[in-house]
Amino acid sequence: MMEFQPGEERGKDGRRIIKVRKEDLVSTLSKLKSEGYIHLSLITGVDRKDFIEVVYHLHSFERNEYISVKTVTYNSEVPSVTSLWKSADWEEREEYDLVGIRFIGHPNLKRLFLPENWVGHPLRKDYDLKNVQYINVDEEGEDYATFDPGDGW
Repeated sequence: MMEFQPGEERGKDGRRIIKVRKEDLVSTLSKLKSEGYIHLSLITGVDRKDFIEVVYHLHSFERNEYISVKTVTYNSEVPSVTSLWKSADWEEREEYDLVGIRFIGHPNLKRLFLPENWVGHPLRKDYDLKNVQYINVDEEGEDYATFDPGDGW
């Protein structure tokens, strides 16, 4: 298993990459926001098999500079940053839906694209592609997932 080492490095494009422990995530992002990185442009979750890497892409309009902040989780949980950026709401919901990251403290953490009863998270390495799921709509107009090909599309 690869050991996560907090610190700073540079990406191939020269962008600063700051690696932090998840316990320091919110305070680090808050500090960066106060330093002018006011735009959260993207949150990305990456399944690295032994752990999940969560990457926050920030932008400073004043400096015209991007910075990435990375953290890892071994239990698929990280703190929510919706208290810092309202736009994190849907970003976190997307990563929860597709990668299975649980953002602790999120005000409404539910699936964004898939029905609530969908089994698994499609961007995880352990997602079983052989178990095909189908989507249908019930009498109330709500989407639901089923494993029955005759009950979905």
